[in-house]
Amino acid sequence: AVDKNCETMGAPGFFGVEFFFQQEGSKFYDKLCPAPVTPKFLIKESEARIIKRTEPIYTKQTHELFGGFVLSIGYGFLALAKKMQLLFKPKMSPAISDAYGHMDKQSSLSIENKNKGDVENGLQIGYTIDEMVTRAEGFLRGIGLIDHFANIVYLVAHGSSSANNPHHGAHDCGACSGRPGATNARVLSYILNHPKVREILAAKNINIFGSTQFLGSLHDTAADVIGYYDENILNSSNASQHLLDKQNFETALNLNAKERSRRFASINTKQELNKVRKAIHDRSVSLFEPRPELGHGTNTLAIIGRRQTTKGLFLDRRAFLNSYDYTTDPTGDILAAVMRPIGLVCGGINLEYYFSRVDNIKMGAGTKLPHNVMGLFGVANSSDGDLRPGLPWQMIEVHDPVRLMVIVEQQPALVLKAIQSSPEVFEWYKNEWVHIVALHPEENQFYYFKEGAFALYSPITSADKIKTIHNMNDFIEGAREMETNHIVHATEENLPVYLLD
Repeated sequence: AVDKNCETMGAPGFFGVEFFFQQEGSKFYDKLCPAPVTPKFLIKESEARIIKRTEPIYTKQTHELFGGFVLSIGYGFLALAKKMQLLFKPKMSPAISDAYGHMDKQSSLSIENKNKGDVENGLQIGYTIDEMVTRAEGFLRGIGLIDHFANIVYLVAHGSSSANNPHHGAHDCGACSGRPGATNARVLSYILNHPKVREILAAKNINIFGSTQFLGSLHDTAADVIGYYDENILNSSNASQHLLDKQNFETALNLNAKERSRRFASINTKQELNKVRKAIHDRSVSLFEPRPELGHGTNTLAIIGRRQTTKGLFLDRRAFLNSYDYTTDPTGDILAAVMRPIGLVCGGINLEYYFSRVDNIKMGAGTKLPHNVMGLFGVANSSDGDLRPGLPWQMIEVHDPVRLMVIVEQQPALVLKAIQSSPEVFEWYKNEWVHIVALHPEENQFYYFKEGAFALYSPITSADKIKTIHNMNDFIEGAREMETNHIVHATEENLPVYLLD
């Protein structure tokens, strides 16, 4: 841990607030919630303070007859020179899918609805106070955070930056329909900072300290950068603490980049941390990088439980971790809401990688090198007109095609009740698209779901001991190269578990 006074909790990346989002100046609505959910709310952006950078090639005039002719004649050689510059010195540009490009960091959002008649295209603009409370309570109880709030609670969404990558949405948040979740983080932060919301939450035995402030942020998982939103809301004391927290985040990002670097043979993992971090960042802006990041590749587990249950385990970036405290949910009612997006989001991501890895030619997209974008809804290989349905080879070559195993820390009877509460959720487990195991918190035994019921799990083999990592740097720097020489083996075993010393 970078700072033992900090605690990390996990939740689906839409933070329990479902809505359509309209960026200022855009004609389109972006859906920021799980794909099967149909939002009834619209959040609109206004007062954006940063003028988006543009280049002549992207202006309307260059697509007209005269402008296009002049551009093609006069800009061609300059474009070649610029491409050569980007080859040797990659940098962010308007042509790159920037994780932070969809929303201004200081813009205003129409989050609170004070007039039920404020509707656009059948969508209510913003949430009423009661609707805010419902979502705030659901989120906090879902992750078990109902007391002992820190002075600053960071809601960290995730998105990804990459260049020349038609599948960049596959690196963004699956719970936000393949888009960055920063808007969701800002919306929930506003809700949880709202005095009236806190007043009603207090009546429901969720007491948020007056000194506590929630701050939205976004982790660019390709560049390993964190950006913060609405920092101006922090009081003087929390603003000072925020500066210290930023240093902790930077340290964590350096270590995260180091851990990620062991998968890439092109990065020398033994060099200084800042150089490893720069090499990771350069992948996100390089026009010629087919693997800006590996995304959810190697995903195998989804663990629903307390942080202390997995503390000290190195799961090798293979697990979705969703916080849930069974001690605050004796009836299992909260668990039903927690489990709702697990199959849809985590299971959906897992199967996307699974089928693309099993047969990348028919169910995946093949290599991305000859891809042509078709109508902004798919890709085809070169002159071949058939749309490719899955993920490209460069995203799944490191993946093991195994179905997701969901482990829930709760009594088996309550887990069964939770997944049966929704037919859409239950069919994921009944039809065995996703496996599920209940970890009985009192018995410390696993119960495996099969044929509609949980039964005590008896392992075929047993491990005498779990390998212990005494030095993480040595472990990362000792990764073996694959024969293909562009990525390295994540592990020697199919599903490794290590203890951290």
